[in-house]
Amino acid sequence: MGHRAVVRRLLGLAASIGLLSCAAVSDPTQYYALDRAAGSSSTADGAESRASPSTPPSPVAGTGSVTVGVGPVIIPGYLDRIQIVSRTAAGRVEISTFHRWAEPLGDGIARTLAEEIAARVPTERVVAFPWRGVVARTLQYQVVVAVVRFDGRPGGDITLDARWRILGRDGNELAFRRSTVIETAAGSGYEPMVAAMTRALLTLGQEIASEIRAMPH
Repeated sequence: MGHRAVVRRLLGLAASIGLLSCAAVSDPTQYYALDRAAGSSSTADGAESRASPSTPPSPVAGTGSVTVGVGPVIIPGYLDRIQIVSRTAAGRVEISTFHRWAEPLGDGIARTLAEEIAARVPTERVVAFPWRGVVARTLQYQVVVAVVRFDGRPGGDITLDARWRILGRDGNELAFRRSTVIETAAGSGYEPMVAAMTRALLTLGQEIASEIRAMPH
């Protein structure tokens, strides 16, 4: 066998070994989604929650066939990314390489709030932004949320700080509130941290639902 043939065989063998090595290495990235069901079960198991409601509990009014739109949800730039952000110290954050959101965080927040509001109002006519056409014309209330902070650290406290408004059918402002919710993760790692973030959103959803239920329909 000639020298060139030997070199070609060795190069082919090296390439094959490289492909097998790449195939054997698994992707360590893990993806997470805010999950209302998981958050509710964690609360039932006794996870700690501390909320600073912006207003006293509102009286309950009938809702009938009320239609509610949730969104847009505005999040700060440091959170507007696929990677999960944790706070390591005052003024310092850490962006995880291998722990990521399965959907844009703003969309996940809107979806979770819409699910909680629908369960609390109650009505099946709760939609998350964006909406178009007939839906846009039938909205009785629109909930606009501006997140100031939504982070924490694995194994520690999670802080949700948000301003929210309820707008009427003609766009007039019916309510403006600021809510701060602090949740403690039930364990170390990112999964308990995400569950605590979900619980914080559920508390915010309950506050918003209470405000909507108190409004005339």
